Amino acid sequence: MHPRATATVAAALLTSVLGSALLPVYALAATSWWTPVALRGTAVSAVSASGKTLIVRTADGRTLRSTDAGTTFNGVAGNPVLSPQNIVRSGDDTWEIDSNGHVLHAKGKGRLQLDPQGPDLGSTAHLVVAPAASLGVVVAVADDNTVWRRGQDGDWKRALILLPQGLLRGAPAITSVTAFTQPLTGSIYLSTDGYAVLISTDGGDDWIRAGPGLPDSVYDLSADADQHAVYAATSDGLWMHVLQRLPSPPAYTDAALVWRWIGIVLVSLAAAAAATFAMMRLVALR
Repeated sequence: MHPRATATVAAALLTSVLGSALLPVYALAATSWWTPVALRGTAVSAVSASGKTLIVRTADGRTLRSTDAGTTFNGVAGNPVLSPQNIVRSGDDTWEIDSNGHVLHAKGKGRLQLDPQGPDLGSTAHLVVAPAASLGVVVAVADDNTVWRRGQDGDWKRALILLPQGLLRGAPAITSVTAFTQPLTGSIYLSTDGYAVLISTDGGDDWIRAGPGLPDSVYDLSADADQHAVYAATSDGLWMHVLQRLPSPPAYTDAALVWRWIGIVLVSLAAAAAATFAMMRLVALR
């Protein structure tokens, strides 16, 4: 057998043994994390999603509505501005940032009161979110772009400070934060004007960038529990992320795992032997 053909056969055998373990990675690579919905080429500054109804505000001052999940958009009478929300509800809790930048909390139908350990977020702060899947957890953004997190024990701590974009540019502005109002996932999504979208899957403790495919400038986010989707208003139209299961290592029973490792070892030895034989043939032919 030709040395190249021998290597090809060995590679095929190795792929047959490891193939199923690699499938989750391939599946993730083949699935787009963010996909465009509509209005490409148009800067969208705000979005509000509820089922198949989407309302957006464009950077040039138009308010548009779609009732077919973004297939078509029409102008909204009166051209109202989409106001940012500084109050959220999670389970039996209500959370609000008041005009002085203080976090208020109410239980059930009770009166809003100052959260005892809440930070001073600044007079322009208004971004707050409380994921329904993690009752008691709250994430709020101060007017200096510091992200604060309230744990279920009521303790507030700094959770995120964005790094500068370069030597001559500061950290990007945080433009919005959102989470699902139904307990679908504890993930929290944060948009920036420079780093696209960041996500925390542990209630705001740790953050990673999660904007593959998105423009760098994302101005607003809206999580819609009915569609299991997060919508992003960006410098290049409206985009959507549908909840996906992250890949995880495959699980095998003990016996299956033993035979799998035996197979890997045998194929590895066969591949090494084939490579050695091919090298000896090449040396002999010289």
